[in-house]
Amino acid sequence: MRYRYLTLFLLLYAPWSIGQSLNLRFGHITSEDGLPQNTIHGIAKDKYGFMWFGTWSGLCRYDGYRFKIYRYDPENPKSVNNNRIHNILKDNNQDIWVMTFDEQILCKYNYETDDFERVPLERVPDDIQKSIFRKNHHQHTTFKFKDYEWRLERRSNTLVETYLPSREIKRYSANPGIRGSLNDSYVSDVYLDDQDILWVGTYSNGINKANLNANPFHYHHFDPTSNRSIIDDNVRTLCEDNEGNLWVGTRDKGITIIGKNGTYRHLRHDPADPHSLRSDQIRRIYCDSRGWLWIGTKSGLDCYLPKTGEIRHYDQLTPGHTAVFGIIEDRQQCLWFATWSGIYQYSPATDSVIHFNPSETLFTEHTWTIMEDSHGKLWVGTEGGGISVLNKDTPGEVTLVEHYIHKRDSANSISDNRIYVLYEDSEGYIWIGTGNGLDCYDPRQNTFRRFSISPNGLPNGMIAGILEDNNGFLWVSHKAGISRIDKKSLSIRNYSQQDGLQSNEFLEGAALKSRFTNNLYFGGAKGYNVFNPDSITCDQRPPQIVFTELQILNKQIGVNREINGRVLLEKPLYLTEELALTHRDKSIAIEFAALHYTNPVGNRYAYMLEGFDEDWIYTDASHRVATYSNLAAGNYVFKVKASNSDGIWNPVPKTLKISVAPAFWLSKWAYVVYVLFIVSLLYAYYYYVVRYAKLKNRLAYEAILHEKERELHESKVQFFTNISHEIKTPLTLILTPIEQLTTFCKDNLAIQKQLQTMKENGDRLLKLINQLLDMRRFETGNEHLLAEKRDMVSFVEDTVEAFRPMAEQKHIQLETVTPLAVLVNDFDADKLEKVINNLLSNAFKFTPEGGEIRVSLTLDRSSSPEVAVITVSDNGIGIREDEMERIFQPFQRGSVNKSDGTGIGLAYSKSLVELHGGTISVSSNRGKGKPNRTTFFVRIPVTEDNTTEQFRLNDSGETPQLRGKPDLPLAHQGQHTRVVDPSKPYTLLVVEDNDAMRRYLSDTLSHEYNVLEAANGAEGLDLALAHAPDLIVSDYMMPEMDGFELCRRVKEHMLISHVPFILLTARTPIQYEIEGLETGADDYIVKPFNLTLLLLKIKNMLLNKTRLQEKFKTKITLEPSGFNLESPDEKLLKKVLSFIDERLSDSDLNVDDICEHIGLSRAQLYRKMKALTGLSIVDIVKEIRLKRAKQLLTDRKFNVNEISFLVGFNDPDYFRKCFKSHFGYSPSEYSKHMLAKHERHT
Repeated sequence: MRYRYLTLFLLLYAPWSIGQSLNLRFGHITSEDGLPQNTIHGIAKDKYGFMWFGTWSGLCRYDGYRFKIYRYDPENPKSVNNNRIHNILKDNNQDIWVMTFDEQILCKYNYETDDFERVPLERVPDDIQKSIFRKNHHQHTTFKFKDYEWRLERRSNTLVETYLPSREIKRYSANPGIRGSLNDSYVSDVYLDDQDILWVGTYSNGINKANLNANPFHYHHFDPTSNRSIIDDNVRTLCEDNEGNLWVGTRDKGITIIGKNGTYRHLRHDPADPHSLRSDQIRRIYCDSRGWLWIGTKSGLDCYLPKTGEIRHYDQLTPGHTAVFGIIEDRQQCLWFATWSGIYQYSPATDSVIHFNPSETLFTEHTWTIMEDSHGKLWVGTEGGGISVLNKDTPGEVTLVEHYIHKRDSANSISDNRIYVLYEDSEGYIWIGTGNGLDCYDPRQNTFRRFSISPNGLPNGMIAGILEDNNGFLWVSHKAGISRIDKKSLSIRNYSQQDGLQSNEFLEGAALKSRFTNNLYFGGAKGYNVFNPDSITCDQRPPQIVFTELQILNKQIGVNREINGRVLLEKPLYLTEELALTHRDKSIAIEFAALHYTNPVGNRYAYMLEGFDEDWIYTDASHRVATYSNLAAGNYVFKVKASNSDGIWNPVPKTLKISVAPAFWLSKWAYVVYVLFIVSLLYAYYYYVVRYAKLKNRLAYEAILHEKERELHESKVQFFTNISHEIKTPLTLILTPIEQLTTFCKDNLAIQKQLQTMKENGDRLLKLINQLLDMRRFETGNEHLLAEKRDMVSFVEDTVEAFRPMAEQKHIQLETVTPLAVLVNDFDADKLEKVINNLLSNAFKFTPEGGEIRVSLTLDRSSSPEVAVITVSDNGIGIREDEMERIFQPFQRGSVNKSDGTGIGLAYSKSLVELHGGTISVSSNRGKGKPNRTTFFVRIPVTEDNTTEQFRLNDSGETPQLRGKPDLPLAHQGQHTRVVDPSKPYTLLVVEDNDAMRRYLSDTLSHEYNVLEAANGAEGLDLALAHAPDLIVSDYMMPEMDGFELCRRVKEHMLISHVPFILLTARTPIQYEIEGLETGADDYIVKPFNLTLLLLKIKNMLLNKTRLQEKFKTKITLEPSGFNLESPDEKLLKKVLSFIDERLSDSDLNVDDICEHIGLSRAQLYRKMKALTGLSIVDIVKEIRLKRAKQLLTDRKFNVNEISFLVGFNDPDYFRKCFKSHFGYSPSEYSKHMLAKHERHT
């Protein structure tokens, strides 16, 4: 809401004189403030405090902030009958009657229903008819207030004011040049309410209102049309001289002197007159005890002598920092000046100005204000440096006593370091105006109190002036008006431009209290105000509070309007005493207003929701809405209290009871149901607790039994697994000799048949062991799929074809059917082959002679992804329906299975199929009255990238081949030996904890090699270090040190790191093979192994070792010092050869020198060099010396004798002998040969 309060006229005489006219200041309310139209034809105030205005665009109800507009609605017979309102009247019951341009019908407002009743004119009460008669006959409307009377002359539509004691008459009219005048001379209606507010309606400019009790803030400003005004609106300083004249200093227009007899004269800077003011930019004026006027300007310090009119200039101020902002006179009649270059002192005795160094006493040279307290101390306020308190007892000197600054972490400090005003009141308190609020210093307690900016406190923190009146009230000007502080109660009353101030902006230092009267002066951006605090009255009438609007879920709630199927308000909110909400009303907002129209913007509010808020919440007129969300079910009381602009609070708050009904599941009846339900549960619990306890005990007992069964099963499986590992080694000792015997007894058919029987049963035993181990791997999660892309058609056909001899032998028809030529898919051939073999083995087992077995491969394209379906069906004895699921469980067989079996085949097959992501199922029509037919279905998903050319004919490309089957173990024979045979070139070390297996390997290998034996890894490592064997064969699982650890240590030891290493183990998972090879093993062979394969691997590794020796030997022979080696063995060899090359000419070089350099013993060095090169260390030295000699002979720089000494031979004859023995010719012959060759080429 916008109000523009302005004064009606300027005072004609002295600024503190007051005429007999009330000088009404009118505020204006127009369509810009919410009026629907600016033509006013009726004003009234109802019994609840609302103001009503009639316009030509509807009827308006006003609460001081907003308008509610009532208009004609042809669909609503309870609306006003016309939008053009002619008059608003009140009857003796304070009911509102609205007269529209249809004067035969009046509309009576119904407070309870917030609508209108249309009443014919003949039924209207007599008092209303009389009012209509008076207005229609242009009778005057008259109001009285104190000694004044106002009359609206109907014929001229003029507002007339009469001062009754003198019968002085004043007519009010519009004057755009005068602030606070009427905005329209054509007055339509006048109304004086019970708050002494005069409401004036106009014909084209809305509403004017004036407070008849307005406080007399007399306003003086610049009037360019008058010679009786101040020279400029921007008032920077005010001063009263000893004669009672008022000196007004302006920003840049000089000084206006207003005489006590009402005369005006001006002091200005005249460039042509050196005795005029040095500048028109006035900062401070001060009158000293002699009556001299000290004038601080932007350009320096002047002094005006009233008796002579002389203006003196003082030039002692620091150049460039000559602006004077503060002037005081101390008890010794010395003057002090606060400037932008520190502080200065003027001594009347010497008529001179002294500058004090700011670095010694101040924390910045920029000072705003200076004050002497009652103890004679100087207080200096600075820009950013806080306050300095100085001692000036010593003439010509000042010392720092205290320094006060703002501390963020301390409330007992000033609120800001920018200090604009310092003032000591009558009780000795120091008031400090800062850039961030007002502070009060108590010198007795040495404490600071801050007055914060808040709705109930100061409206602004930029303090401009501080004065104390004769009653002890403190008046503070700032950038938002003037505030009066009651030092006892610390209450604050704020005044603004709406109260008649020149503007809301006042300037630093422009504050003055008259020495002759109690008048206070404050200067600002648009002039200055003068007032007598004794004439400032306080409106003691507390405002009336109403609730004006209700919103639920951000929707405005009207009277008798439904929301969520119910009516919340049966009458207006301000008449409602209780509000019933439900849990669905999650958000509620209540707007309120204080119907006090003197200064609605200055009203203050406090509200709380009892039962929700812990304390009052204070707010101002701009925030008159209380919002609450998600209120819990229960009863609340919403309270609002308010104060008028003078701070008078109503003692009894306005209340509204609010009840929030719970959701039906939280209602009383719901809790009754809950209680009954809980009681039933408790009864049921009590009834069944014994039974439950028994059941719990039984389940616990069964759980214990189940756990014991699981542990027993686990121990059995673990036992079978361990036994299976142990069986594989003796089984190897059985199958391998059988294989060898089969080879040796080729001509004896009877023995061949018996050996074949033994071999078949051994293979069957091995198969069962492997299945048991595979099942164990599935249970422990160690089985992995090794899939590769293959053709499933040829794979299935080849797998089935392997059973053809068995089919022919049992006279069973074996048939393979597939409509596909090629079906490429990713699968593990080994595992899928085991599945098909298992299913076919079962089919042959249960199909009688003459029966039929059919295998098919099809593609199910209806599935996503597509699925390859392998079916194996037979017409054997079949499977009962209740056994179909059980047969896929481990160690379970059908009841018709009379043959021996472990019962793990189908369970193992199921695990292999599921590992592919597929399924296996069975169907059988046994016992259904049809010929027996049992069919197993294996469904394997087809990978997506293999489905594009699945159905092409087999006209091109290669069919993927099956993975080859492992060879069967071969028998071996021989005798164990530990005797080292020098005729055998190689020595092998066999490390095996199983005595039988170790003896068998030793006997077999001793036919061709010397064999060393060790029973565990630790013993094997000792033998390897002692004898440096040519190859090591080791088992994996051994006591003390296993095969992996033995291999790692062998490969890490320099002396034996070159020895090839073969690991033998019964562990088949691929991760064990990978681990063994990563440890450094050269090969990994799984038990039971093929003996021939083992012998061939040993032979090849020894040949590779020989080739490596030849490689090293060749390098030594051809280039003793110029080759690059990488492996640890090669690095060792390089180190030996480099040392020999360095001491080649040293004839005393021996094996001990080399051993000492390398760090090995003679035996270790011998074995290592022999193993790497096939040469002894002595042979290596001789080889290098002779080769170097041959190179020197080729260069022809030295003779034979010299060369013999260069390569380490002391005896030239012995050198010649060795050279000829090695190369086949003497050194001289070789030299001559090379010479002749050179001459031929040149």
